[in-house]
Amino acid sequence: MTTTDTLAGWARDPATAVPPRVVERTRLALLDTFAAQAAGLSADGARQVADLVTHWGGRPEATVYATGARVPMHLAALANATCARAWDLDDVLEHAFSHVSGSVVPAALAVAEGVEASGRRVSGRAFLTAVAVGAEAVCRLALAPRASFSVTGASRSYECGTFGAALASARLLGLSGERTRHAMGIALSMLCGKQQAFLAGAHTVSLGQGLSAQAGVLAAVMAERGLTGAAPDIDVLEGRFGYYFTNHRGLYDPDGITAGLGAGWRVLETSVKPLYPCCKFTHTSIAATLDAMRDLGGDPDRIAEIEVSVTDREAYDLACAPEDAKRRPATRAAAQFSMPYAVAVAAVHGRVGPEHFVPEALGDERVLDVADRVVIRADLDGASDRGALPMPAHVTVRPRDGEPVSRRVTVVKGHPSAPMDFADVAEKFRACASFALPGWDGAERVVDTVRGVAGLASISALVGVLPRGSG
Repeated sequence: MTTTDTLAGWARDPATAVPPRVVERTRLALLDTFAAQAAGLSADGARQVADLVTHWGGRPEATVYATGARVPMHLAALANATCARAWDLDDVLEHAFSHVSGSVVPAALAVAEGVEASGRRVSGRAFLTAVAVGAEAVCRLALAPRASFSVTGASRSYECGTFGAALASARLLGLSGERTRHAMGIALSMLCGKQQAFLAGAHTVSLGQGLSAQAGVLAAVMAERGLTGAAPDIDVLEGRFGYYFTNHRGLYDPDGITAGLGAGWRVLETSVKPLYPCCKFTHTSIAATLDAMRDLGGDPDRIAEIEVSVTDREAYDLACAPEDAKRRPATRAAAQFSMPYAVAVAAVHGRVGPEHFVPEALGDERVLDVADRVVIRADLDGASDRGALPMPAHVTVRPRDGEPVSRRVTVVKGHPSAPMDFADVAEKFRACASFALPGWDGAERVVDTVRGVAGLASISALVGVLPRGSG
């Protein structure tokens, strides 16, 4: 049996059980993804995608939350996952350099709606299970590569998100093991998303997440209709032209993809982001800067220099280089992946939120002045101290008067070693909804519905309370 067959068989098996800890983690991931999606309802890029799929229209299977329209489920997945990634607030598996739920949840919810539109009910428990197996697949697939994305240009968030979305969708559609294998093969042919998006600071950073969700849904639906994408003896993942050889140069660890599948859950290692709408590599430096600035009375005019030590090649490439360009980000996406900008926002405002990354905020002269004084000290020749953690931050703020203040932060709240609970994520949801939909009074209905999602007889009860954009 191939690796693909093992993974596909487990994902679609009705007997696959999700233990209580994973149910709880999946429930939290749902609310967290809905928070990210709510924040993105009117975001530049996401809104254009939502308007486009609404204009296309088609069979009314699933909801586009930014407009309230109902469209074919693959188009809803495209629009909603793009919203969920717009502010980079969705969860991540830090040591795999991968987002996790941002493709899987919108894809699974769109398919669940589509299944119900065809006359078959999808319970909250069935939906939770599909999301859990899809997210677990993302984590296991993303942990395997050994070649850096700085070398390959491959983005595991989009690639592994496509496979995870396909497996979650296949389960909800009730595909057989053979049909699920074909869904994986079709998904391979539609993999999208490259690191080029981050260099460009383009809409494709968030659009890539939408395209991966759409591809996962399409792969499962096409397989359901009899289209083929795989052969029994040619592995989609490990074959000669399979995923790991074409996208990761054959440099990967095969053992962890299926070892202990169903017994040990890697999804429990994911991190929930605080309300910092930017690259996870910046988060510990943001926290260290906030802490140091409190000791300086929070006055950015006192800053002569902020030194940020970077010891991780991937962090440097994604968030720090080229340094001059990172100090003057021209787009939301460019700012979200700029260490100097994120640190400067923290120093000037004493907090970091979506409002600091909107187009009109990018020209804030106070922030740009401090960004010019952020110095990246890169030590990339020695061994990285990241290991199984995000990049630990060591930040030194040197004032014009007085002694330097240094702070080191290893993890921020939301990492498995400093976890957020459901109440924390509920507060994040309220903040995201308030940012995008001032005056909307439905936040508590969403929180309560997600809290009880496992007991829902129909997923329509969840769909009915999620926030919509202005239409």
